[in-house]
Amino acid sequence: MESDLQYPVFVANSTEQAVTRVSQGAPCLVILMGNNVQTWSQPLVHQLRQHGHSSDMTIVALTDSTSPQWNYSEDLSGLDGLLVQPLSTDILRSLVESAFARSICH
Repeated sequence: MESDLQYPVFVANSTEQAVTRVSQGAPCLVILMGNNVQTWSQPLVHQLRQHGHSSDMTIVALTDSTSPQWNYSEDLSGLDGLLVQPLSTDILRSLVESAFARSICH
């Protein structure tokens, strides 16, 4: 799916890699994956925004439709949205384009 997009893509295999990459220059979009809320917790989102020095960076969390691990009453402040897998290429493209537009319009 990554090859279908016309934007540079960086895949981090750990939280540390993601924070390091964001500190080198804020991307327009960060997708946090995992079915564990701790994987994309509020402190991590805050850390990414702090290192990114960009309020225009879009941060969303992705979970699996067969086992969503969030509670609708939970405070997910800092996230710009939640996504459920599987994602189609059209949805991903729309998300990337929206995030890119948001980053250049502010």
